[in-house]
Amino acid sequence: MPARWRCGTVHLQKRPRAGRQALRSGGFCKSLPIQSKVVAEPPASYGLNEEEQISVLVDLTQQIFLVVERELKLAGFWESIPARNKLKADIQATLLQPAYTKLPNLLQNRAQIISRVMEIAEKNNDVILYAE
Repeated sequence: MPARWRCGTVHLQKRPRAGRQALRSGGFCKSLPIQSKVVAEPPASYGLNEEEQISVLVDLTQQIFLVVERELKLAGFWESIPARNKLKADIQATLLQPAYTKLPNLLQNRAQIISRVMEIAEKNNDVILYAE
């Protein structure tokens, strides 16, 4: 697991209130389009308390990161339109997993989330591939 995820998970476990505040303000996963599209909704209305919602968001973020990282390792990824389309499909499949169905606005905003993840992946290609 990349250090940035370990750090965020430990931060949420040791200081859950600070972790929730950072997540709301965008400090925890600043480059994460998922949390900005989902966190705006009140978690109680979807059967999740704040801790559960943060836990699900962290898990979803990790899953998407792993999918993106795996695909970016392919040679010539950004020049290959079929490879990019496969990544979009894999991200969508991850977003539509049953574990994430209770997250608010995920289905409605999935196209925007996928688009933003692709932008972030292209912009941070080297960071994603070579970070420890």
